[in-house]
Amino acid sequence: MMKFIEFDEETCDSCYKCLRTCPTKAISFNKNQRHIIDSLCIKCGICQKTCPREALHIRNNAERIMEMINNGEEVAVSLAPSYVGAFGLDTPKVIVGALKAIGFSFVEETAIGAEMVASQYDEYIMKGDGGNMITSCCPSATYLIEQHYPTLISSVIPVVSPMIAHGKNIKAVYGQQVKVVFIGPCMAKIAEAEEISGAIDGVMTFEELDGLIKNRGMNLNEYEAMDFRRSSYSRGRAFPLGGSLKKNGEMNKDGEYRFFHVDGIEACKEVLNEIMKGSLNHTCIEMNICEGSCMNGPDMPINKLGRFARELFMRKYVEKGVYLNAEKVKSESNEVCLKDKCVQKDELSRQFSDKKLYQQEPNVEKIRQTMANMGKYSKDDELNCGACGYKTCYDKAKAVLLGYSEIETCLPYLREKAESMQSLMIENSPNGVVLLNKRLEIVEVNPAFNKMFNSENLPIEEMPIKLFVDHNVFNEVLDKEQSVFNKKIFINDLDCYFFVNVVYLNETKSVLGFLTDISLNEQRQKEFTRVKEETLLKTQEVIDKQMRVAQEIASLLGETTAETKMSLKSLHKLVSNEGSVF
Repeated sequence: MMKFIEFDEETCDSCYKCLRTCPTKAISFNKNQRHIIDSLCIKCGICQKTCPREALHIRNNAERIMEMINNGEEVAVSLAPSYVGAFGLDTPKVIVGALKAIGFSFVEETAIGAEMVASQYDEYIMKGDGGNMITSCCPSATYLIEQHYPTLISSVIPVVSPMIAHGKNIKAVYGQQVKVVFIGPCMAKIAEAEEISGAIDGVMTFEELDGLIKNRGMNLNEYEAMDFRRSSYSRGRAFPLGGSLKKNGEMNKDGEYRFFHVDGIEACKEVLNEIMKGSLNHTCIEMNICEGSCMNGPDMPINKLGRFARELFMRKYVEKGVYLNAEKVKSESNEVCLKDKCVQKDELSRQFSDKKLYQQEPNVEKIRQTMANMGKYSKDDELNCGACGYKTCYDKAKAVLLGYSEIETCLPYLREKAESMQSLMIENSPNGVVLLNKRLEIVEVNPAFNKMFNSENLPIEEMPIKLFVDHNVFNEVLDKEQSVFNKKIFINDLDCYFFVNVVYLNETKSVLGFLTDISLNEQRQKEFTRVKEETLLKTQEVIDKQMRVAQEIASLLGETTAETKMSLKSLHKLVSNEGSVF
């Protein structure tokens, strides 16, 4: 069977919400990869519906369907009756005009196929031998039985779903060349349409149709209300409300069977488990995986009406119809006929098969060992919190051994590991760490604190912190209920300097202190300051001495220059008067 649900790994943030809600745990999170385990998936769409990041996607068939229309093919619509509530239509038939405007050739309600299926149900129940019977309308329900309860396959009525019945009927009446597109609220129909050939050529969800309508700027209520090609009746229209059988708790006329409507995955699993145990007998169960049946399908239009508002629209619509008493089909007849709507009986039959994934189950010893690796050594350690997506720690360990999960996705395991790392860091920190209660009494210290303030390792719990750190910084933090960071303090008794970070813990009204001994740095700083000051003094002395030498040189140079100048002037005078001497 095809795999049609995919993860957007860039969008997925591994919150495991999809796995928590998946009824068959058909999602694998392993080695930073995630994928759908198709052999376990029942195509219910719950994962896609609940994903807060919209990271799960089904294949969009709208483009391929539009290609059929654009290629000029005759394309008919089998429209699920739940469209009335899905789009909140006061005038339901306007959707026929809108679909024709999009390009579909004609439109009929899948209720026609539902009427045929209902008549077949009546026949099987009438001929029943008293064993339990389960309807086959919901493909997710039949996948659940085939894959997870294969021993109950014989209880499933061997009849196709209304979608398949209607698709085959359309082709029988109008010709095999007609392409049939089913439009409804169920993604499982995509898988069913591909599994059973010769009936449906394409599936479009209500959500996809809503997107197509919005992209084209269409307003449904602006279109003309047009009739369906053929009309349907109340019983067929009521299928989305869980109307394929009689009222809940009623019995058939022979008193052989009691009817039950069961919807919602947990209720479906519960009733199947009860049948397995033999607790139920002579029951005919209409089973729908979606809680609220098809009116609460996973692919309803986004931001439209809620479940109960949709149901109200639907009930009003059903009440306007005319209930059809399907005429009894003679045993020798090979057709199921409802007035002009006929199809070969053989076309409505279907065989279900065992699709269970048979694999080597991990033995209990390996599961227990894996649980031990997760820190689950006893029942008290098994929190069964479900954060990883599995209901129990045992199921989680089993999934790890099957390759569907990893130990590291166990959040309590990760928390314990993180706390252990934090403990190691604090224990080996060179900084003194002390936890104080609201009376500033010591609750706990690390080895570094003892080394600094309690070298003899005496028991100091419940002793006042002031006996070791005689400073008011802790009182300030407690009084103001505000943390203090990077404060330098001096402890007289130790003749030491410390950098202190004191954190106020509001929830417990306690104080957490971190003390870093900076005495060596302070000594180095003092030594550096002393050397700097001495250097400055020496430098100043040298400068002063140099200035005195410079001044003395300048003075000597000045006297010498004056004497030289006088001597030169005398010489010049003597030379200039040389001629007059003789």
